[in-house]
Amino acid sequence: MGEKSKLIGEYGEKSVENFLKLIGWGEPPKGNNFKCTNEAHISRKTKKQKQTHGIDFFYAYKSPLVDSVLKKVNISVKYSNEIYPNSPNSKFKEHFEDLVTAIECFKFAPESKEIIKSIKGYSNSEDIGVLFWLTNNSDSYNDLIPKLSGINLTTEFNYNSLYIVDNKRIDFIYLSLKYAISKFTNSDINFFYPDTGKNIIPTTKKNFGKILPVEFLNTSILPLRIEDEFSKQTTLALFTIDPFDGDDLKRLISLSQELSKSWPSKILICFPDYNEVNHSREVRIAKNNFEDAKFTNNISVESFNDNFKSLQI
Repeated sequence: MGEKSKLIGEYGEKSVENFLKLIGWGEPPKGNNFKCTNEAHISRKTKKQKQTHGIDFFYAYKSPLVDSVLKKVNISVKYSNEIYPNSPNSKFKEHFEDLVTAIECFKFAPESKEIIKSIKGYSNSEDIGVLFWLTNNSDSYNDLIPKLSGINLTTEFNYNSLYIVDNKRIDFIYLSLKYAISKFTNSDINFFYPDTGKNIIPTTKKNFGKILPVEFLNTSILPLRIEDEFSKQTTLALFTIDPFDGDDLKRLISLSQELSKSWPSKILICFPDYNEVNHSREVRIAKNNFEDAKFTNNISVESFNDNFKSLQI
């Protein structure tokens, strides 16, 4: 049983490692083990101070959304063959405490300083946790995060923010990128970085890039900028995790107007369940709400969960 659990855990780490490459996080240092230096960090097993901590991956990058900020991302992978608990709060608190206590010690560890010493050009840094809580069990529900919405977490730990990636979130980003890559061959595909009011320095500002900002891990909308290598035609693609809805489509069209500022040749809006037969009428109604016909004529709506029904488009 222990050998099987180890194998499943290794498979989970490999899956996350490949996902990190897909989102532009390269090959971050893995298997980071380091000394515990905080007497308040008590082991659940021994009831004594922890001797060591472990972080599965560590990634640091300069934020394209906030000027002069270094994001130090501490990644923990919890992967099993068990279904998600019906009441996940207790198990989540264990995962949460393991990660945030590790963050508290790793920020001062020599191993951390060695990794970030070559990064220049920032004045502030943030210590961030990312918990990949994934299940290999196909009988489990996938949408874990809503079940944690009412949880009360202690504020005694010293970290800046924490993001949770469950099966639904990792599938959304993975399937969106896979669809874009397969649809837009011979194209340069980048994550689009919107104006946040905090990324205003002209000399360092980036409008798009290969690195997925950590904030996008929990987003319900994934924006991509796609440029054809031959025609140089650009497309703004918006992928949404939510099922098709006519009112949501109107909001996404408005968002595409706001984000695009006339640079894209085309707009692509993708839902997980769009169906041409069932939804094309609502698409026409949504487009008719906008006066700029030249703009709406360049909008197409598709499903990123590709199947034979895509042949209807």
